[in-house]
Amino acid sequence: MGACKSKQFGCCIAIDSDESIILDKPTGKETRHGPGWFCFPNWWEAQVVKSIPLQNNQYLVIKHVILPESNRKSRSEEIALQKRSTLNENDELLNDPDMQLLEIVRGPKIYHINNPYDRISEVKSMIDLSVTQYIIVTDKLTGAKAIESGPKLFCPKPYDVVSEIHNMYNLSSTEYIIVTDESKGEKFTVFGPKLFLPRAYDKVSAIYNYIVLNHAQYCRIIDTRTGVMRIERGPQTFSLGPYEALKEDNHQTIFNIINIDTENAVLVKNLDTGMDELITIPQKFIPSFTQTFIEIRKLIKLAPYENMILIDKDGQHILKNGLKDKSFFLYPYQQTYTQQWSNDLKKDHQSTSTVNRFDTRNQYMDYEFLVRTADNVEIILDVSIFWQITDLYKLVLVTQDPPEDICNHTRSEILSQVSKYNMKEFMELPNSKLIASVNSDKDDSFYESRGVNVIRVEILQKRCKDPEIQKIFKQIIDEKTNRIKNIEKQEAENEVKLRNLNGQIDAEKLVGTLLKIKKENERQENVADGIAEGSRIQNFIGNLGEDIPLEKKLQVYFDIQNTKRLDLLAHSNTTLYLTPKEVDTKVINVNTIHPVNESNQSTQSHIQTRMNIEV
Repeated sequence: MGACKSKQFGCCIAIDSDESIILDKPTGKETRHGPGWFCFPNWWEAQVVKSIPLQNNQYLVIKHVILPESNRKSRSEEIALQKRSTLNENDELLNDPDMQLLEIVRGPKIYHINNPYDRISEVKSMIDLSVTQYIIVTDKLTGAKAIESGPKLFCPKPYDVVSEIHNMYNLSSTEYIIVTDESKGEKFTVFGPKLFLPRAYDKVSAIYNYIVLNHAQYCRIIDTRTGVMRIERGPQTFSLGPYEALKEDNHQTIFNIINIDTENAVLVKNLDTGMDELITIPQKFIPSFTQTFIEIRKLIKLAPYENMILIDKDGQHILKNGLKDKSFFLYPYQQTYTQQWSNDLKKDHQSTSTVNRFDTRNQYMDYEFLVRTADNVEIILDVSIFWQITDLYKLVLVTQDPPEDICNHTRSEILSQVSKYNMKEFMELPNSKLIASVNSDKDDSFYESRGVNVIRVEILQKRCKDPEIQKIFKQIIDEKTNRIKNIEKQEAENEVKLRNLNGQIDAEKLVGTLLKIKKENERQENVADGIAEGSRIQNFIGNLGEDIPLEKKLQVYFDIQNTKRLDLLAHSNTTLYLTPKEVDTKVINVNTIHPVNESNQSTQSHIQTRMNIEV
């Protein structure tokens, strides 16, 4: 673009092919397109504008403003047209509520401004719709709605209101939707598999999955138009109709078929009569339309030692005994009688347990309470109570917490005994004497009126509430315990010593007896040896002959014995040291002493010449 000034024409402007110039003359505005030079007087106003290139997916909205010749008041004044019109898709004029002409210019093209009074919008992009997308277009002039679906490039009309881009409904083989035609108020169901494009006035529900029921399930379906109800039982898959809905009960729509057997029964309410019914016949049970399921009731089983109390609709108590009523169902309007028993150590009803089965066996419970002695010392007692239910009717009528009543009564009995003693006497008092009044067989109407029997009460522990007193008392107990232990230890040691002495005495007695026996045995052996030796000596002497005197025979015998001793000594390893004074040696020739003759020839044949050394 170029410009120059001349005296004749005033101004000259050169514009390119993609430019236009708008001249504001005294008679109105005028548009001229390039390329070329344009000259105009100095008092004209000029504006150079660029042409607008549009791609194939772009468009412009042009508002044409026309100034009629007859009613023009000023250069800038704009009046509305008497005929309202605009352009449709085919560039045809339509009615314009703003008294202006609207034009849609679509690409691809280069738009040159033709009317200097046109109002041009910014370049807008067309709506790109894929094969699975759609939009809802509303005409503001008529209020009519239309659906535009892909694949396409959609260019809105001047007065179209376009919704956001929606995806079509892609339904699988197990999905469906319910569509409501808002123009007619009708509903219909669209089943998959399908790619569904709604109409302009269709209101589409969420995508529903088919209802799947297995062999143990059922559901109830109600028609919201007629109120007719039906039951669908598995196994199957199905969809709901446009006016059907699942009947909900306790936030549940699909129910399990109830197995009624010998262990389970079903309690239902009959909607026709308003009465509860208990169904105990074994079956696969599905409540009918006139029945409302309440609960499953289990078979109650009682052990031989258990009892239960039932309350019927009239408030009557019914006793169930485990020996007679081993198993039963709770019938309609019956409920079990329950009690809240204290189960804490102090039995002050701060912690309780629910009891609806009453055990008639011996029961055991611990109890801790505070007593005060005559010298005002607080002592904590831990007791163990063994008790038994003897009459359940009395227990139910008189008390709600039997353990608490038993413990309180036991406490009062013990308190009456504790107040008679001071702390030292009470601590040393035997437990059997302290609870003698509780364990006595006296007639106690307190327990009998409550249908219970206290078998035995045992004291487990005594301890002072004050830790300092308890510490001192523990020291006393420890000293007594140590003394008793020492005494018992000494007695045990004495007993061991006494047993050792008794054992030694018994051993000595046995040793004396053994010595006596040994001496007797030795004496008898000596007697036997003496008899044998005497017999041998007698035979020896007798064989020496009668002509040898007895003294000589004895002398020969003793010499032979001495010779044997010396022979034994000579053949042994023993060394013998003797002085000359201590040795008296003599050599004897036996042959010279005993000459040989016929009478002693037999004897001499057995005697050899020896040297007898007598010491």
